[in-house]
Amino acid sequence: MRIKKLLAVVVGLALALTLTTGVAAADSIDAGTVNLQMVIQQHPEAMDYQAELQEEMMELQQEFEEETAGLDPEEDAEEMQQIQQDFEEQVMAVEEGAEDGLMDVLQPDVDDFMAEEGYDMIVAEGAIVGSEADVNQEDVTDEFIEFINGEAPQMEMELDEDDLDDEGL
Repeated sequence: MRIKKLLAVVVGLALALTLTTGVAAADSIDAGTVNLQMVIQQHPEAMDYQAELQEEMMELQQEFEEETAGLDPEEDAEEMQQIQQDFEEQVMAVEEGAEDGLMDVLQPDVDDFMAEEGYDMIVAEGAIVGSEADVNQEDVTDEFIEFINGEAPQMEMELDEDDLDDEGL
């Protein structure tokens, strides 16, 4: 559920950024796609952020259990229902804040990557449902993960046998 909402935020931000940078609808748009779940799992700051969220959720669960521990389900049903409702509201607030927080963590790297690699937008895998513009799209998940981890991109070289023969190899 959180990933779907985060995907919508990423797509919205990417589209807003594209519109504000003056890319016309009739122009070709260079878009990189990323597997957002893979990026989040391998982004050092995102992993730290998720660990903090996990801890916060566990604290909420513990508070809920402590508040309901001494209550009788039959005698205190109304109070338990109120505690349950409050708990669910707190969980929803944390989840909603998590989406914004993850974007705060990822956005600077996305912006830097777009600038360095020359992309007009980065979208989550499969997020474009339709477009009037000619969208040149390629999966850049691995390149983005290398970028955020400070690794040099791996260069691929294609050699055909004729080149090897001409070089005397």
